[in-house]
Amino acid sequence: MPTISVVIPAHNAARTLPAVLGAIAGQDEPPDEVIVVDDGSTDATPQIAQAYGARLLRTGGGALAGGARNAGWEAAATDLVCFLDSDAIPEQGWGAGLRRAAREFPGAIVGCARTFAPRTAWGWVAHLQIETPFLPRGEPRPVRFVSSYCMLVPRELPIRFSESYGGEDCLFSADAVRAGVPLVFDPRYRAFHDHDRESYRALRQQQRRHAFGLARCGTVQQEGLHKRILSRLPVHYFLLARLPAIYRRIRDDPALRRRFVGLLPRLALAEVTLGGSACRYVLRRPALRAATGTGFRRP
Repeated sequence: MPTISVVIPAHNAARTLPAVLGAIAGQDEPPDEVIVVDDGSTDATPQIAQAYGARLLRTGGGALAGGARNAGWEAAATDLVCFLDSDAIPEQGWGAGLRRAAREFPGAIVGCARTFAPRTAWGWVAHLQIETPFLPRGEPRPVRFVSSYCMLVPRELPIRFSESYGGEDCLFSADAVRAGVPLVFDPRYRAFHDHDRESYRALRQQQRRHAFGLARCGTVQQEGLHKRILSRLPVHYFLLARLPAIYRRIRDDPALRRRFVGLLPRLALAEVTLGGSACRYVLRRPALRAATGTGFRRP
């Protein structure tokens, strides 16, 4: 059985990190080591990591998400590395799911599913608008993009993350596809996303980062020509063309379907505002390969 390290990039993650580390420790099949990479936190993130027995690395700040992942990757002493966001709380069976994915998809990059339970209407909009492609539905399947929210990779993979924040996982996936590395989405194991986007202001912050990432990697992403075109001409947001696709993903779940229908006016507004954020990059696109310490500003 391959050994697995979990690498958690963290910046001011004190709100969620205890739940994440506690959930990892409570798995029936926990990973072999947990590494928390603190990227210049000013809260209790380092102390929490040490209190839960994680191995603590410090970047000094400015490495951002991609650089923090690379630092943990280099420090890992196992066969596989699982990158896990500091607000992704593993559910029961997650550890066993990692082991199963390692057995069934050797040499592949594997992503897991997400669940969510926001506390406000805008929180539901934030999840429904962005995260329905990652719901725990169906069987494992090949994909062209795996989110770094929860990403299992072979330690010896000869590519690395762009040391930046915003779209770095899309660039990583594109590099992997070009290198011939299989990408798999496995919905049989999952983590709960507690990202605290409960207000309209927080939703807009998410939208700005999402638009930045899509514009940054739009010309090189490997998910389809239509996405390359729409990254340059984002008219689909204003036409509300994505809403039927979101509905199709959740129509078999009565609770999510009711949420979608009840929130439809807010979802329509959110699509228009997301389109407005995307339009910022029509004429001037973000740098594809950002230098260390650059990228979208932190929340």
